[in-house]
Amino acid sequence: MPVSAGPAGSAADPGGLAVRLPPGPAIAGLLPPGPRLPAPASEVWPADTRLWSWGPWHEGEVRTADCPRARVVAVGQCLAGSARMRDDLGRAARDGDWESLTRWPGAYLLLVLENGGRTTAYADPAGQFPLYYARSGGRTVLSTRAAAVAAMTGRGEAVDAPALAAHIVCPGVPELVDDRTAFAGVRRLGPGEALRIDPGAGAPARWTHAALEPDADARLQDGAARLRPALRQAVALRARGAARITADFSGGLDSTSLAFLAADACRAPLDAFVYHHPAAPAGDLEHALRHADGTTAIRLRLTRGGDTSLPYAGLDARGAADQPDPATAVVARLRLRLAHIASTGGGVHLTGEGGDALLTAPPAHLGEVAAARGARRLAHDALALGRLRRVSPARVAHRALRLARTPLDRALRDLAGQLERPAAQPPQWLDAVAWWPPPGVEAAWLTPRARRDLAELARLAAERAERAHRDGPLPGPGARAALCELRASAALHSQLIELARPFGVWPHAPYLDADVVRACTSLPVPAKADACTVKPLLATALAGAVPGAVLARRTKGDYAAEDYLGVRRAAADLRARLARSPLADLGIVEPARVVAAVEGAVNGLAAPFPALNRLLGADLWLHGVLHTGEAG
Repeated sequence: MPVSAGPAGSAADPGGLAVRLPPGPAIAGLLPPGPRLPAPASEVWPADTRLWSWGPWHEGEVRTADCPRARVVAVGQCLAGSARMRDDLGRAARDGDWESLTRWPGAYLLLVLENGGRTTAYADPAGQFPLYYARSGGRTVLSTRAAAVAAMTGRGEAVDAPALAAHIVCPGVPELVDDRTAFAGVRRLGPGEALRIDPGAGAPARWTHAALEPDADARLQDGAARLRPALRQAVALRARGAARITADFSGGLDSTSLAFLAADACRAPLDAFVYHHPAAPAGDLEHALRHADGTTAIRLRLTRGGDTSLPYAGLDARGAADQPDPATAVVARLRLRLAHIASTGGGVHLTGEGGDALLTAPPAHLGEVAAARGARRLAHDALALGRLRRVSPARVAHRALRLARTPLDRALRDLAGQLERPAAQPPQWLDAVAWWPPPGVEAAWLTPRARRDLAELARLAAERAERAHRDGPLPGPGARAALCELRASAALHSQLIELARPFGVWPHAPYLDADVVRACTSLPVPAKADACTVKPLLATALAGAVPGAVLARRTKGDYAAEDYLGVRRAAADLRARLARSPLADLGIVEPARVVAAVEGAVNGLAAPFPALNRLLGADLWLHGVLHTGEAG
């Protein structure tokens, strides 16, 4: 029942809100306070009915502190000590500087409840710990779960079809839907944004409190000098504070570097996990074995894949998701890995999520090189990347110059045309030297109506971008692309945390900590690019702290063989699932076209697996919302 209908109680709970709360854990609030939430929700603080909590939280996942003038709750991975939280809160209350509380180590959503009734929320810079909200009945309803906001405002089965279409086809263009979610009318507080609700003020105020803007004068050494202590602290605080800690160990730069830092901070050998499918090797195992052989501080554990862990196997095992989860396609693999970690004791588990987004330069950075009139640098990069990608250096330079001359609003208008006339061929690497990779053949999966709706959203976004450009300079294409990748990484890890919860495993991504994010994004994106070094910022920051062989790896695990093996084994199930997809019932996709892409993949043809995975994540989410009402 929506809040606007007033207090709808029951015989067991007169005056309470008659809603079915989604599976937890979650924190939710009605501002100004309204009817009580039903069991199992309970007040975060006795006698303060603004915030409620329910569900099985990890120990330390919800941290609180109070002082005579205010209370705070940090949801996520706040690594500050209790004494520091209390002292800093008292100081912030005296000075009115609530944003200073967002500088504690870790990554978390911060909620500040002042005694006068004002409530302010601060999202972490990467957006790993989201806050959702909506207005209903003169109140602001907010929660850490979108499904809770939807339920509390009567939107439980109201789906935002254009937002789902954009999620499937244009994930690299968040400007299309801005803060919309898959639930119609439910908004999401963006990364680094703040939301303030004042009693009697009506709609909440929203602004950016943590703008991730690079220092134009910063050099690689400057970024490395900031990253090294931030990353070491992120790992050390977890190693000291957790009863048990484990780590991924793919043999790649990101997770393997974290594992060595954790092993250095732990007294006992660190259990580190590498996944390997013998029938479809990704190329990680040999590197993991070689790096682990050189130390007694790491105990390597092999998670061996099989037929039941292939992509597209056991999709229904994903269970209810709060928002569409692209990782649903590999849920069997993830569950196998989590079960293996749990069998050794569970606890805090370090992952390398976020490393790619923060430490590499997307192809769009070439537009910033060209815009800076760095002819020598552009020629050097075009030659090196052309040779690496087997593309004419002249074509690389031409794309970079064209990107430098293309404002964001024009790119959005071009996108509208591309959506209305889908490409017949998948985009190539050179096409990524743009504000975003163009929509591929998956755009043709959408119905004509859905494509028209997205094209209209693109034109509206272009108008907003044009107005914003008049008010001041916008981020360059490389910086913008990197922030989009960071946002996507944070969303994936947020979903992983929930998937891992039943296993007693708590995934942590140190690269997504606020201090690490600030250190990496303080460096201009072109400064992170080096054709001879995969991740020069990480290599410079951790030189001497991590074995050089780890930092020198130039390849990355490739799971394409497993994708093709999985789609062949699951082809019959995918055909049947797509034929009855609620995405078709909503007029979003034409199933026959998606099935044709699956058939092509079965026969070994190039397939847009990322788009297929996003579609399947949306399909499973919709089944949960429309058929069981248990999303979340």
